[in-house]
Amino acid sequence: MSDYLKIVMRNVEPVRVSDAATSQSGQTMTFRYLPGTAIRGLVINALAAEPDFEQMKKILFSSRIRYLNAFPTDHDQALLPSPKGFYEDKTDVKGKKEIRNVIADRDSCEGYKRAALGRFCRINGDCVDYYQIETGSDLKIKINLKAGEKQNVFRNEYIAAGYVFTGYIAVEEESLKERIRSVFDRQVILGSGRSAGLGKCEILECTYTDRLPYEEVLVKEEQPSSCYMMLLSNTAMRGANGEICGLDPEKLGAQLGVKNLRIESCSASTVIVKGYSRVWKGPVPSVTMYEQGSVFLLRYDGTLTKERMYAVCDQGIGIRVNEGFGRVLFLEHYDKIRYKQAVPDCRSIVQVVDAPKITGDDETLKIAAKGFYRRRLQQALNRYVVDHPIKTEKISDSQLGTLESFAAAYKYDPQKAKCMIFDFLDYAGEKEQKNRVQKEKNSMRELKAYVSHIFGTDPEELLCVRTKHAHTVMGIPKQEIFSADDADRIRLELIIRMIRYRNKEEER
Repeated sequence: MSDYLKIVMRNVEPVRVSDAATSQSGQTMTFRYLPGTAIRGLVINALAAEPDFEQMKKILFSSRIRYLNAFPTDHDQALLPSPKGFYEDKTDVKGKKEIRNVIADRDSCEGYKRAALGRFCRINGDCVDYYQIETGSDLKIKINLKAGEKQNVFRNEYIAAGYVFTGYIAVEEESLKERIRSVFDRQVILGSGRSAGLGKCEILECTYTDRLPYEEVLVKEEQPSSCYMMLLSNTAMRGANGEICGLDPEKLGAQLGVKNLRIESCSASTVIVKGYSRVWKGPVPSVTMYEQGSVFLLRYDGTLTKERMYAVCDQGIGIRVNEGFGRVLFLEHYDKIRYKQAVPDCRSIVQVVDAPKITGDDETLKIAAKGFYRRRLQQALNRYVVDHPIKTEKISDSQLGTLESFAAAYKYDPQKAKCMIFDFLDYAGEKEQKNRVQKEKNSMRELKAYVSHIFGTDPEELLCVRTKHAHTVMGIPKQEIFSADDADRIRLELIIRMIRYRNKEEER
């Protein structure tokens, strides 16, 4: 099996890697992960200045080096693309909701809809904990117009800052292992929009491992007669006549060491993949591939051994494996999944903080105590958002949008944020009374009371956070590591998260 360079990075600035398949005229959409092609470009550009690059180039572009997609991370565990094949009824359910597996149950699920499972997930027993990745966008106006040309506005999407991504590079060439690792010794910049300050990522971990990526969700025993295969990345193969196809049963069966392989059922979608050849210095032909997350039930004669499965997961299948395409997983207990549950936001959950070495120095101890205490508050904040959804029956979307915009715009100036928020609530309340809005509504009075409760309650009490000692953390007084402004920033973050979580729930 290959050695894998495991790279954990946090995007300290927004990141944009354009997705040509979903972008349209006038707007550029972004991937919700860091594609292997972007990581390959980073490595190639960094090593291109080396005097022996021409000798390295052939290997760097070969299947002996494979650049995997970097997916968002939750509690040191890289998330998976959400698997397909699940349907749900049309009722709204808070928390866990039952879903149906059309592949395992062989049921058409009439009257059901495709289950909303976000972009990425973590499989937790019989439940899929799923995540959405928050994005932002900027607008640009075209200048230097030609005669008669309209002045168009362009929208460019990006991944919001603060996410942690885990990616891997499979390296089979011993002589290049340290050369590739050295690229990630420092801060890196990925994607487009670099001149605008986008793409900056800090490296949190960069080490070689002999473990197969996502080994924890792979089946642990040999599979007689059938198995479930999920695509970790977009995948296409070449048929016997050399033409691009989805999956070629004959070739796949040969790789798996089984006979008479056939696809009994599947839940899949396709995507058009484009690219650029650094070898030939031009665009490569677009290819229709099965999209990551697609699931296939494979039937065959014989037994699929654990060694064969792991070898296929290591090497990949199909075309362009050097760029991270063709990665597969043989999922364990896929047929046992029966529930789904939303996780509101993984940005604060996935923060990987290098714990400072605790010495006798008071300042070092204070830094450690501050980091520990803030993480406790952030984790409690995420639970609070799910367990205490904001009651908005009488509050309009525009009022909540204005409240969120003030909280986000002045998050790092909490005193000004409080003034702006309460001035807005007072003004809107007076306007509501003046215009003789139905008395039973009183939306602004209720909203002001709700916000006043948040700002008037200590974050520890509000979020039900308990520490071993009431007034100290690691022996440091709490007022020394958590100021009044810090407390207000937590309250503002809570308001932002609750409004955004409410909006996402309404969309579903």
